Amino acid sequence: MLRFHGAWRITVVGRNTDFDQRAVVRGPYGTRVLPGRPGAVLEVDGESWTLTLEHRPRGRAWQPNLRTTSGPLTERDGVRSRLLTSNDRHWPGKPPSYVNFVLRLDQPAAPTATRPAPDPLPTGLRAVP
Repeated sequence: MLRFHGAWRITVVGRNTDFDQRAVVRGPYGTRVLPGRPGAVLEVDGESWTLTLEHRPRGRAWQPNLRTTSGPLTERDGVRSRLLTSNDRHWPGKPPSYVNFVLRLDQPAAPTATRPAPDPLPTGLRAVP
């Protein structure tokens, strides 16, 4: 389970498994589920909320994925992004780091404070390059 704060957009960007996958968001206003279909999107906004990635083996109940790894937080064009990769369960012959479910979380970056323009130089002085 991962904990987040504030407004984020969650997008399913990849899935390579026969099991159903989903992302479950739990917050103060209830539970929301994002189906594990590439392109599916869920907007979340809350002071504090959790995210769990789950799979459903054939004929069984939903179970938490074995491993979820959070990538580095990057920022581009005023948007912070982070990839989450997940492996639903260990499979013989596949490395433990195998990835079969991928989400991208995007958050608008906080606006940067603008600095006031500097006072003009007194007459007769000039800036030195």
